[in-house]
Amino acid sequence: MGGKTGLIEPDEKTIKYVEGRSSKKYQIFRTDEDAESLTTMHVDINDLEPQIACPHNVDNVKPVSEVEGTPIDQIFLGSCTNGRIDDMRVAAKILKGKEVSPNVRMLVIPASREVYRNALDEGLMNIFVDAGALVCNPCCGPCLGGHVGLLGPGEVSLSTSNRNFKGRQGSPEAEVYLSSAAVAAASAIKGKITDPR
Repeated sequence: MGGKTGLIEPDEKTIKYVEGRSSKKYQIFRTDEDAESLTTMHVDINDLEPQIACPHNVDNVKPVSEVEGTPIDQIFLGSCTNGRIDDMRVAAKILKGKEVSPNVRMLVIPASREVYRNALDEGLMNIFVDAGALVCNPCCGPCLGGHVGLLGPGEVSLSTSNRNFKGRQGSPEAEVYLSSAAVAAASAIKGKITDPR
């Protein structure tokens, strides 16, 4: 058993975002004024290197330096988790004027139609296509073993999605690593897991 849902009081930025997108009535939940946290943690992340979730569990996290150089067959940039316009911008900045390794297939799947249109308007899709990526319509795609990007036995994927359980993106004999958009873009160029710094 474990916690599956956490409710957090929205800030003004979140409320404005919802107001601009929903005409449905909704309720804002506020934190009790006398609520106490069980633990308060302060973590200095100034020197934190990019992190990678390794097969076959999202909790199997390691610094990129521990898996750097791992050859990959597929890059999946997208999903609802890391297919936002900011993620697309980060990846496009790294890929601009470069090419995806000939040993790698790269899929770009924006999180939504809105992100897709914004990426088109900003010229990001041209950068991805020019680099050799396959741009697909907004959908889950390989994240849940959908219609495109399924992994074969023994293949390795670096994905910006949120799950890497055995068989999640195709064959149970494949391996899925999870990363940020920056790590994915840099790795697409090199054909192996790469620190984008």
